[in-house]
Amino acid sequence: VLQGADHYKSEIERLTRELSETTHEKIQAAEYGLVVLEEKLTLKQQYDELEAEYDGLKQELEQLKEVNELCYRLGSVSGRVEKIIFSIRRIKLFFRKTY
Repeated sequence: VLQGADHYKSEIERLTRELSETTHEKIQAAEYGLVVLEEKLTLKQQYDELEAEYDGLKQELEQLKEVNELCYRLGSVSGRVEKIIFSIRRIKLFFRKTY
């Protein structure tokens, strides 16, 4: 009877150790899962911020393209205006010399 009791006692101790180890492993896995979840949330937030920055920069680039096009057109007009002013000055000089 003592051997049977000792056997059950050692079996209970073994099962208690296994349960303790398994519980500890589950707690570690849960803590690791929380770390992974926090990292995922951090990465998602960074992604959202980068995406918003990208959208803003994309919009700014489109505006700069429009400004560049306007500057090009304005430069073209400005060049023509300068030619007209030069022609007017030549005409004025011509009339001053003539009259």
